[in-house]
Amino acid sequence: MKDAEMKIESVGSDATVEQLESALSSTPKDAADQYTPLDWALWRKYYIVALVSTFTLMAQMGSALVNPSFVTIASDLHVTVEEASYSITIYMLFAGVFPLFIAPFANVYGRRPLYLFFTILSIVGFIVAAVSPSWGGLIAGRVISAIGCSIPLGIGAATICDLFPQGQRGLPMGIFAWATTNGPHIAPLAGGYISQAYGWRWCNWISAIIEGGLLLLAIFTLPETLVSDNPDGEAKRSAMQRMLYFGKIVDRRIQLRDFFLPLRLVKYAAVTLPCIMYMVNLSYGSPLFAVTGSFISASVYHFDLGQTGLFLGLPLTVGCVLGELSAGWVSDLIINTYARYHGGYRKAEARLYLLPLVLLTAIGTATFGYCIEERKPWIQAAVCMAVSGFGTQIATTVTYTYCCDSYPSQSSDVSVVINLLKSLFAFNVGFYALPTADQLGFTAGFTIFAAISAAVTIPVFILIIYGEKIRRTQGNPSSSASNSQ
Repeated sequence: MKDAEMKIESVGSDATVEQLESALSSTPKDAADQYTPLDWALWRKYYIVALVSTFTLMAQMGSALVNPSFVTIASDLHVTVEEASYSITIYMLFAGVFPLFIAPFANVYGRRPLYLFFTILSIVGFIVAAVSPSWGGLIAGRVISAIGCSIPLGIGAATICDLFPQGQRGLPMGIFAWATTNGPHIAPLAGGYISQAYGWRWCNWISAIIEGGLLLLAIFTLPETLVSDNPDGEAKRSAMQRMLYFGKIVDRRIQLRDFFLPLRLVKYAAVTLPCIMYMVNLSYGSPLFAVTGSFISASVYHFDLGQTGLFLGLPLTVGCVLGELSAGWVSDLIINTYARYHGGYRKAEARLYLLPLVLLTAIGTATFGYCIEERKPWIQAAVCMAVSGFGTQIATTVTYTYCCDSYPSQSSDVSVVINLLKSLFAFNVGFYALPTADQLGFTAGFTIFAAISAAVTIPVFILIIYGEKIRRTQGNPSSSASNSQ
C-alpha cells in the first residue's frame, strides 16, 4: 500500500480522476485485494457484458415489439392509434424513473440480486399485459414490466465500470450502448410478423418467455461485480458461496437522501451537457420514428404489419450497427493514442472527438420528414432513418463512456441520470410528434425536431477544449453513496 500512496502523492493534490487511475494502474495489489472484477479473465468479463447487454436489449425490445401493432391494438381495445402508442411511452417513463429509487440498493447490496428479482417482476408484467382484456390492464402490465426491465438500463453501465478500467471501457460500453439503442429497432422486425401471425398479445408472451430464459442464465452464471469493502472475506468465499450470497456487499446504511443523490450530478457540466445531447438525439433519432412509423406505414406506404415492422426496424438497426462500428473501439483507440503522447494520461475529453458524427441524427431526421411529406419512395425514407440511427448510436456511446470516464466512482449514479433524463424526454414524444406533423407538415415538423437535436449537440463541443478545466473547477462528487468502483 505504500507504493500506492507514493503514486497518489506524485500526481499532486489537484489530480483528476483519470490521473489517479493512471497512477494506480501499475500498483501491485495486496493479497487481500486479489478478488476484484478488474482482474477477472477477459473472456469472463465479456461474457458478463454480453449477458447484461442482452438483458438491456430485451428490456428495450419488450417496449417496442408492439410498435407495428398500434392500429390493431386501437381497434381491439377501442382506443385511438395515438392512445395505443402510449403503451410504449408509459413503458419508457417508468423504465427511466424507477432506477433512481433502486440505485442505492445496487451500491450496497450489489448488482446480482437486483438483476434476479426484477427480472422476475418483468416476467409477471409481460404476462399481465398479454392476458389483459382491457386498455387499463394492458397499461398496468406495461408499467410492471417496465419497472422490472429498468434495472439493466439503470445499472448496466455501472456493471461494466466494475469490470474494466478507463482505457478499456469503450468497446464494452459500446456493446451495452448498442443494446440500449437498438432494442427498439430490432423489436419491430419480429413484432410485425408475430402480430400478423398470432396477434399482438403474443408480443408480450414472447417477451415473458425470453426474460425467463435470461433469468435462468443469470441465476447460474452472473456473478456479483460490485467490489466488497471486505475483500479479504470475499476472497475466502468459494465461487458457489459468492453466487448464493444475498446481503450487504458494502457495509453501510441506506439513508433517505441516497435515493436522490444521483440527481446531484446534474450540476456537473460533464454530465449535464452530454446527457441533454443524448436525450434529445435519441428521442428524435429513435422513439420519434417508433411513435409515428405505424401511422406513416399504413397511410403513406400502405404496408401490412410485417412490412411495417421491417420499415421501422431494419433501417435504424443497420444505421446503429454502422454507428457502433465507428464508436466504441474507435473511442478506445483515440483515448489510448492520446495517452501514448501524454505520459499515459487518458483524458476523458479525447472521446468527444467523435462528436461531429452526432450531427447526422439531425440530418437524417430532417430529410426523413421531407421524404414522407413529398411521398418519396420508401427506400429513400429508410436511408434517412439509417443516417439518423448512425448519429444516434454515436451520441449514445460517447455519452455513456465520457460521463463514466469523468466520474468513474459515480458510474452507477451516472447511468441512472442518463437513463432518467432520456426517458423523461422520450416519454413526451408520443404526445406531440404526430399532432405537430399534422399541423405543420412532416417537412417543417421533423426539421424543427432536427434543429433542436443539432442545437443541443453544439454546446458539448465546448467540453473538448474546456471540459477538463471545468471538471477540475467543479470538483468530484462525493462518493459516499456510489461505490461502483
